[in-house]
Amino acid sequence: MKIISLSKKKFEELQELKLSREIFNTEAKIYDFNYRGDKKVLKTLYTLNGYTFANKLYTLEMLDSNRNYLPTSFYIPDYLCTVDGKVVGFTIPKIEGTNLTEILKSKNIDYKEQIYYLKKIGEMLNQLHNIRKYTSLKDFYINDLHDSNFIVDNNNRELKVIDLDSCKIGSNEPFAARFLTPFSIIKGIDKYKLNEDKHSNGYIVPNSDTDLYCYIMIIMNYLYGDKLSSSGIENFYEYLNYLEDVGVNKELLNIFSKVVTNCKNENPLNYLDSLTSEQIYRAKQSVYSKVKK
Repeated sequence: MKIISLSKKKFEELQELKLSREIFNTEAKIYDFNYRGDKKVLKTLYTLNGYTFANKLYTLEMLDSNRNYLPTSFYIPDYLCTVDGKVVGFTIPKIEGTNLTEILKSKNIDYKEQIYYLKKIGEMLNQLHNIRKYTSLKDFYINDLHDSNFIVDNNNRELKVIDLDSCKIGSNEPFAARFLTPFSIIKGIDKYKLNEDKHSNGYIVPNSDTDLYCYIMIIMNYLYGDKLSSSGIENFYEYLNYLEDVGVNKELLNIFSKVVTNCKNENPLNYLDSLTSEQIYRAKQSVYSKVKK
């Protein structure tokens, strides 16, 4: 992986990037960065030694060496950055766009536009399935798959994936993921394997089931208008029953329900267009809570 070398003085002159309020970053500081006329984002890590740091560097190298296999919508880190000879982080091409979370929460964006972007995630997961099947990159999963890690390009409506440094690739160890925690509804389900490596902070080993689970949680949180993903298994089933009552497609609900069973998860992509404006309105927590009473 190529390296950008900065002096301490140049580094201290950098300005922190103003992030969307929907983006939470616990492992790094993010800076606006211009390198030879190219706009980039510089992500400087808080942990710069030990096992976690080595795991991160290995992940970056694997992403770099396998970039030709990955979709162009995946914004892959391109340079390591050193300050006075010490690695402090890495750069990513900068995207001028809108965070997907803002789009999904907006009351001013038509639901068909929101569904369009939700479908794009499903298409990406199908791409990854084929990459694992037909290329030498057999062990690649997004892992920390949630709506805040997607940005819509303002120029062409393309959905871009960011924060890939937390992906599962090669023999790296799992990183923490927003929906894969001890507090999620999938705790205790056998198909989600617990990470036994005490050095890494990932709770569950990423695979196709975890990526699909995270995708489905993005969709269900969108429908609910809040964090259904941590509401408990009983509430999850009650909400599924309610969605059936409001007329949501039964095949789609069946796919949703599989995430809390030991059946293989399925991609709900082909059923998202069945959702209607009325169903999405009635699915919101504000309406559901009144009906539930």
